[in-house]
Amino acid sequence: MAVVKKGELPSVIHNNECSEAIVKWGNANGYPLVKAKMFDAMGTYVGFSKTYFIRADRRPPIPGGWDLTVEEFEPETRIIPLNTDKEGVVNRFVLKMVEEFEKEGLEMKLADNWYDSYGYALRDLSVTGHPLLINNFEDIIENMR
Repeated sequence: MAVVKKGELPSVIHNNECSEAIVKWGNANGYPLVKAKMFDAMGTYVGFSKTYFIRADRRPPIPGGWDLTVEEFEPETRIIPLNTDKEGVVNRFVLKMVEEFEKEGLEMKLADNWYDSYGYALRDLSVTGHPLLINNFEDIIENMR
């Protein structure tokens, strides 16, 4: 991962405003994002795109504020099988999760055809993005099985 750009946010930005400030800063500086949020795996606020992410690290109380870092990464692609009904229709809740994670920076493509595997009807979902974000999505899907 390579640092592409650095920036900062003023100390008047509080925790609950940081996600929105990351998106605004990224869009204004040529690194568009749709959504940023607290990402526990990194311990800070992060916004992802397909090839880069912007993280905000809190500075000490004096001088205060946030350090922003834009880092590039090599996107990873994984195939995740999703459970379907007998007609190959995916659960609506799973589709809502797919939409949310697309906003968070993953690129997803659902296969047209479904198949039977050991008595389960499945459709493959191709997911491309940051490995940690894919892990979070995969954990949610696993917990829904």
